[in-house]
Amino acid sequence: MAEKGKPKAKIIRVFETVAFDPEKGSYRAVDVRFEYPIGSGNYYDIVIPLEEYTPEEAERRVREWVQKYGSLMGKEL
Repeated sequence: MAEKGKPKAKIIRVFETVAFDPEKGSYRAVDVRFEYPIGSGNYYDIVIPLEEYTPEEAERRVREWVQKYGSLMGKEL
């Protein structure tokens, strides 16, 4: 388990893109690419609609992803 205060994920890149949703079609979005765990070389992307994007929202969504899915990464079944 990581020490308290030690970062678990590192945001690598943030860029605008176009995404597609079958229900609403194409839309402008921001792709937030992050490395988890730090130093592993494993990168993941979170796509946020452009209208909803703020730096704080990006950080919140990365933290939420790590809490929800982080324990499964690297697990052998």
